[in-house]
Amino acid sequence: MKKTSLLLSSSLLLLACSGAPSADKLAKDPELLAKVMLECAELRLKGESTNIAKCNNAKKAQQQLLDDAKKELDKLLGN
Repeated sequence: MKKTSLLLSSSLLLLACSGAPSADKLAKDPELLAKVMLECAELRLKGESTNIAKCNNAKKAQQQLLDDAKKELDKLLGN
């Protein structure tokens, strides 16, 4: 019984993680990025791990957006 429960929970976790949106997709969709960031913040508040694909991709998307904004600012300032 314990083995079955462990297998079921493991497979559900794999299914949940496999559908994580990519960093590029999150960077292009601000609403989705905000939703994922909220989910990750809720996990953090519950004391659960945020070292999962969707949270890691959200961090990458944020960094990508910041890098892009910095490049644009540099262009405007002539740097």
